[in-house]
Amino acid sequence: MLYLASGDARRQGMNIYMVGGVVRDLLIGKRVLDLDIVVEGDAIILVRKLASDLGLPFRRHHSFGTATIYFRGHKIDFATARTEHYLNWGDLPKVEPSTLSRDLFRRDFTINAMAISLNEKNYGELIDLYNGLSDLRKGLVRVLHEKSFLEDPTRIFRAIRFERRFSFKIEETTMSLLRQAISNNILRTVNPHRIRNEICLILKEDKPLKYIRRINRLVGFGFMDRGMKIGNFHYRLFKRIDNALQLYYNDFFLHREVCNYVVYLTALLIRLSPKKLFALAEIFGFRKGERVIIFSVKKNINRIKRLNRKDIRPSSIYKILAPLSFESIIFFYAYYPHSYLRNNISYFFHNLAGVSLKIKGRDLKKMGLEPESVYGRVLEKLLWLKLDKGLETRVQELSEAEKIFRELTRQKVR
Repeated sequence: MLYLASGDARRQGMNIYMVGGVVRDLLIGKRVLDLDIVVEGDAIILVRKLASDLGLPFRRHHSFGTATIYFRGHKIDFATARTEHYLNWGDLPKVEPSTLSRDLFRRDFTINAMAISLNEKNYGELIDLYNGLSDLRKGLVRVLHEKSFLEDPTRIFRAIRFERRFSFKIEETTMSLLRQAISNNILRTVNPHRIRNEICLILKEDKPLKYIRRINRLVGFGFMDRGMKIGNFHYRLFKRIDNALQLYYNDFFLHREVCNYVVYLTALLIRLSPKKLFALAEIFGFRKGERVIIFSVKKNINRIKRLNRKDIRPSSIYKILAPLSFESIIFFYAYYPHSYLRNNISYFFHNLAGVSLKIKGRDLKKMGLEPESVYGRVLEKLLWLKLDKGLETRVQELSEAEKIFRELTRQKVR
């Protein structure tokens, strides 16, 4: 596909290059799934021709001069080479079409400012204008110019992310510029929604505790809430979440979509008051799914203590845990070290979470049971009975459902 793109670009008088993190990852031998391509020319025109040649759909974004094509399970993003101008520190930049060299210079770090030519005359040649390969070999995270953190303060979080992910070191001058930007409260100039995105990217990294420790040491968490303090309590909780996710993800969640990062995000914010938590979620633009999980944990944090009993019935375990997301339950497993509580959560995952009735409301209707208004309550009680007594067959469920129905309707008559 890249050879075809190269030919289409040549015929239209354009040059194309593979750029950014994909080049870095290829050089260190990391598997690459998605590609980023920069076009010296109009990326949308090129992708329209390429998609036509391959018979594939594509998405375009005229305001950004970008287009995306999906090819054999891979996402390939094409962008017109551009340069950026910042009117104010922390604002999103104004962009305009430019050359590859200026496109690379606008990037965050030298290790992400390399390109590989996809042009026929020098196909596969590494283009390293800012000594990114040298820094990659030395394990250094280095900005391209002294105003980098001022132009885009979120690069502070990206520097930490790359440093910890690759076990690199932030280069000395870069560290000095980073500290200076922090001392000038530069994070106040950036939209909090962008900070939220960077924090969530960090929490999506494998075992994010080392990233959180580094942020806490260099920056602190006052940028989220002025009184927010992160310490040993959070560090221990993160480690327990690591263990819980590893235990249950491999054992139980393998075929379920679980947002691990939200569990860590909840841990980060758990000591905030409900009022502060709500305000922070608004300011930083938390997504609906994130809010639901975080607020649910806050609301149920004391109720979950009811599970810390040896003699609790399966239906009682189910009533407490079934309304919660798996992310919330994993959080509680990590948050509370009590053995009975954890055993009951484990019992829920392995024995209760997948239980369902074999019969439906229509089966009750076929039995001639009236009124239909009590069907929901009948099925609810039947499920609890099944959890406690282990009903196995459809016939058993129908028999018990009729008994429950008769009892409920007798109570209603009284």
